Amino acid sequence: MPKLGRPIVMTVDERRNTIFNSAEKLFGEKGFEHVTMSEIAQAAGMSKKTLYVHFSDKRELLKSLVTSSYIWSTDAFSQESLEPVAALTQCLKMIANHVLSERHIKLCRLAIAEQVGIEGLADTFYEMGISASRNHLIEMISNIPVESKVLKLPDESIADMLFGGCISKSFIDSLFAHKGVDLQEIYIQIDRAIDALFI
Repeated sequence: MPKLGRPIVMTVDERRNTIFNSAEKLFGEKGFEHVTMSEIAQAAGMSKKTLYVHFSDKRELLKSLVTSSYIWSTDAFSQESLEPVAALTQCLKMIANHVLSERHIKLCRLAIAEQVGIEGLADTFYEMGISASRNHLIEMISNIPVESKVLKLPDESIADMLFGGCISKSFIDSLFAHKGVDLQEIYIQIDRAIDALFI
C-alpha cells in the first residue's frame, strides 16, 4: 500500500484545471445528469469539500468549464509583426484550430445532448465563442487597406463569408455527423479564400 503523505500543493488554476479535466471526462462518458460531485472530486483526487470551495454545484462547474474553453491567451490575436492579410490568415487558422478541436466539439455536443438548461450557458457559447471569434476576424479585416480588398463589402460580411466558407461546414459535419476534420484541408481552403478576397 502506498504511503500517504501530505497532498501535493497546487495553485488555484492547477486545481481548477484538474477539476475541469476530470469533469469533462466524466460528463463525456456518463452524461451530465449521471455524474455526481463526489465522482468528480474522486476523479480529481480531492475531497468533495475542496471541490465545493471552487464550485457551488455541478451546473456552475459546467458553465465554468465551457467558459474556460474559450479563454484565449492575452497575445493570441496579437499579430503586429505580420502584414494585415497574413495576420488575418493566421487568425482564421487559429479560430479553425479551436472551433474544430475535439474538445470544443465534445463540449458543444454535451451542451446540446443534455439540454441542461443552465442559465447563461448558451450566452457563453455565443459571446465567448462565436461573437468573440467573429469580432477578432472583423478587427483583422479592418486593418487591411480598402484597395487590397477585392470585394467592396462591409468587414462584417467578409468575416462571415470567411468563417462560413472555411469553417462552419466542417464544424457542423463534425458536430452532428461525427465526420473527422482534416485541418490541413481547412488551411488550404483558408489560403484559397484569402487569396480570392484580397490582393
